[in-house]
Amino acid sequence: MITKIVYVLASDCDDLFYEQCLISVLSARKSNPDGHIVLVCDDSTRLSLTGLRSEIIDFVSEIIEVPFTPDVDNFIRSRRMKLLLRELVKGDFLYVDCDTIIIQDLSEVDKWPYSIAAVLDGHSMLKGHPMWSFFERQNKHLDYPFEQIDSYFSGGVIFSKDDDTSRLFFNTWNQNYQISIKSGIKLDEPPLSKTNYDLEFVISELDGRWNCQVRFGALYLANAKILHFCSKKNMPVSVLADKTYLMKVKKFGIKTPHLKEYISNWMLSMPSHMCISCGVDSDFNTSSQYETARREYYNLTLESQIYTPSSSLSEIFHILRNRIIGNISPSTLAKILFKEQFGYPISRENKDSLNLRIYQLAFETNTDIWSMLADKLAVRDYVSGLGFSEILVPVLKIWGNPEDIDFSDLPPSFVVKCNHDNGSTLLIADKYSVDLSWVRSLYKSKIKKRFGILTAEPHYTKISPKVFAEELILNDKPYSNGLVCYKFFAVNGKAEYCQVVYNTASFRTQRSTIYKVAGWIKMDGFILKKEGKDNIPKPNTLAKMIEIVSSLTKEIPFARVDLYEYDGQVYFSEITLMPSAGRIRNFSSEFLRTLGKNINIQTSRT
Repeated sequence: MITKIVYVLASDCDDLFYEQCLISVLSARKSNPDGHIVLVCDDSTRLSLTGLRSEIIDFVSEIIEVPFTPDVDNFIRSRRMKLLLRELVKGDFLYVDCDTIIIQDLSEVDKWPYSIAAVLDGHSMLKGHPMWSFFERQNKHLDYPFEQIDSYFSGGVIFSKDDDTSRLFFNTWNQNYQISIKSGIKLDEPPLSKTNYDLEFVISELDGRWNCQVRFGALYLANAKILHFCSKKNMPVSVLADKTYLMKVKKFGIKTPHLKEYISNWMLSMPSHMCISCGVDSDFNTSSQYETARREYYNLTLESQIYTPSSSLSEIFHILRNRIIGNISPSTLAKILFKEQFGYPISRENKDSLNLRIYQLAFETNTDIWSMLADKLAVRDYVSGLGFSEILVPVLKIWGNPEDIDFSDLPPSFVVKCNHDNGSTLLIADKYSVDLSWVRSLYKSKIKKRFGILTAEPHYTKISPKVFAEELILNDKPYSNGLVCYKFFAVNGKAEYCQVVYNTASFRTQRSTIYKVAGWIKMDGFILKKEGKDNIPKPNTLAKMIEIVSSLTKEIPFARVDLYEYDGQVYFSEITLMPSAGRIRNFSSEFLRTLGKNINIQTSRT
């Protein structure tokens, strides 16, 4: 085979992209033993190819390293390298995504007359594609008549001849991608489509065997050359796409159990319950009704993120009672709620218990700065003023009136929340599918309520309520299905313990574990419910986190500081002064005493 097989990899030791690439390279080498396989990677990825991660080097023919400045994230790096391939690779090449498996000999490509060739996205003409409206929204920022497009190509497998037409194509594609980046769209397929239009539809269509996308590719499975085992919406249809199996590959490399068998016979990697649907189900899968159903499901899932209290008569009575007492005497309400929850008055709580200490701090000491610290917008000035502006998640939009909420000029995914409460956060993964009227109604009700009265947390009631959108920080931890939160419990700037909350994609899967910060020692038994059993790696930025927590809480008797870590960068979440409103039930008595014993109430009162 003369045509080169090319992969692009931007990966670090915390993600699973290397593992996907290793599997595909192994399959390419098995099916094409004499093939020239090129691995294009950025400089930091190249440095990481040591130890077990160096195994891939034995199976590629050539490695091309591309330097980047540290501020460019891995997602952008991979796309930029892909669009530079025509400059980086000499000769004809077949670019292949990492989440693929090569099933057959590919030498047929040597005879192709095409300059640029690819497979249709979803193996479907665009006008009949069930995701047409989704693609339309993705392309909206690009100045070309998308409605005139018939063929919308996947960027997962691309053939490129070493000729002037191909060079012009990649140069134009790169230029269009820069336009997309400025509009907040990081995907490379919309600018791929625009480039095809700009150059008068220069892409030749390959049949589906060359990029068999499983959700829509039933017609091509039997004779597939290249199988794309992650379909749209990243639905895993193969064990090889499953995070659990990829974690095994991270641990064992090429010696991972069953890996050779899966590469030799890809069908073994597809459990029967994950196989493609047939008959009526298949008709639905490829109909416009699918996208309608998906949007409905998306909004139901979005609504499930928000806790809705019971509307029973008993609950209504308690709300009315708490509102009256909370307005008159928050400290009295706090005592009532504590006794109802624990069965004894707070005065009988252990003298060193964190719950008692929180009550004393809230109602017997000066709390003038608490409202500012609890305000998710105002606290940003506090964090920035202490020299940590780089850890603040960028705010995209602020709305004082929920009726003004509009996502049109925001990126496709982001986070929306209130600044004055807890439990109002929405993770918007696809703004085009959101029922905006429901979002406005939700935040209208959130802003109208004076949060903190019913829970005896009076410092919240002094915050001027707003709704804001901020950038979505992605999860890059392979051991978690959602963003990991590191919650540090600090006493006058010293944090001895951290609660790690992971698997946060849903409340059902969420788990947490307490770690002693010094030595990163797991403290089993400190969490009473949904304690995680996994051993969580020490965050790479732990030293930076400790520095941040120390500075933010140096003059504060007690606070919990929540931080994130993504791509080697620390991000600030919030400061909490009354965790669980001072009625913590999910920590062991031992841990509550451990946290509370060092809080000096007498000093705090002065």
